[in-house]
Amino acid sequence: MIFDGNKKLLQKLDLMLDEALAGTFSAASYDESLVSKIESKMARFLEQSRLRREQIEGEQEHVRSFISDISHQLKTPLANIVLYAQLLREQNLTDEQSILAGQITAGTEKLNFLIQALVKTSRLESGIVKLAPKPGDVYELIKTAATDCEPLVDRKKMKLSVAVGTAPIMALFDARWCVEALFNMIDNAVKYTPENGSISISVSEYEMFVRIDITDTGRGIREEDLPKIFGRFWRAAESADSPGVGIGLYLAREIITTQGGYIKVCSQVGKGSTFSVFLSKM
Repeated sequence: MIFDGNKKLLQKLDLMLDEALAGTFSAASYDESLVSKIESKMARFLEQSRLRREQIEGEQEHVRSFISDISHQLKTPLANIVLYAQLLREQNLTDEQSILAGQITAGTEKLNFLIQALVKTSRLESGIVKLAPKPGDVYELIKTAATDCEPLVDRKKMKLSVAVGTAPIMALFDARWCVEALFNMIDNAVKYTPENGSISISVSEYEMFVRIDITDTGRGIREEDLPKIFGRFWRAAESADSPGVGIGLYLAREIITTQGGYIKVCSQVGKGSTFSVFLSKM
């Protein structure tokens, strides 16, 4: 049994919490009662929370502006470096000079990829870009991403196969951003699969989800590293000799989870990996 005094106190606390959640709370009484003390503490807590939230939002805006400024300031210099490196490689260079010119191009492309990935991640995390999932054919999504990856695959003399059915398989996704996510995962498979290896992409349909499997014959991932691979800028120690900056998988997961999907990974060291993307159908 709840006594009348306790009941009134609980009702008052319940009302205070409702007002706090609605953002309308203010301390109404200033006597020495228990309720007054709680109101005063609640008001201080909410004010501190508001100030902290504003501080965090200001810091996030500063980071977004900083990244955007870097991207804008470096765009032209990077394009010029790539152009000059290409012009150099068209000259009669010695083998050593040709290698150095190639390293300039590769380093510039890596830096440009990093900047663009940071800008995309910042816009996605801050909510500047709003994903708009719509019904679409998963096969068309996969074909677009696979086509974008063909130059990377051809460069390593790899085989990329896509299992396409005769009838469309529909799911909900933002086509532009999902292509980005699949591209990043295929690109990751290319990076960690040796020359003449293979990558296969297949689709399975379930009642609630559509699953896209990206399977490679690469080096595989150690079991203890599986929980880390989607971390921002994380790379395994043995991956130092492979291209990449460790943000592609992080961005891919952000894109997929923002749309209500998820990603699973199965891998065996020395035998390859399978990244499974689950897209919602509802």
